[in-house]
Amino acid sequence: MIARIMILILFFLPCNDVRSENPVYNIFQDFVQFSSSVDTYSDVCIRDFDQEKAKRDLFDLIDTFRESINLSELEINKLKEKYFRINQSTRSQLIQLGLMKEKNLCRKYLKIFERFDNKKNENLMKIVEIIDES
Repeated sequence: MIARIMILILFFLPCNDVRSENPVYNIFQDFVQFSSSVDTYSDVCIRDFDQEKAKRDLFDLIDTFRESINLSELEINKLKEKYFRINQSTRSQLIQLGLMKEKNLCRKYLKIFERFDNKKNENLMKIVEIIDES
């Protein structure tokens, strides 16, 4: 069981699969990655969680920041692709861990996803600081 948790943690460590000239893009990339993981966990474990609304809200927020940070259309599309890939990967991992069949297992993994949520919020604060400096 500990090995599975370690694999899950390593699986969700931020990685930069798209290089960008815009240094802020990497912060957005991590923000999207953590958001997608948390949204997928919430969709699996929280009754009546609306993942589509969460995704819309995330990208509405990114669109709001877009002009201040000069994110290109290509970068936005890459972020959307990343959200989808992380969503699929997270869902696959949660299925393998048995959370889809046994919802009581959600509690076992809550701490991990709380850490991801904290990381997501840290990235959001970095984004806000960068925008404030602009």
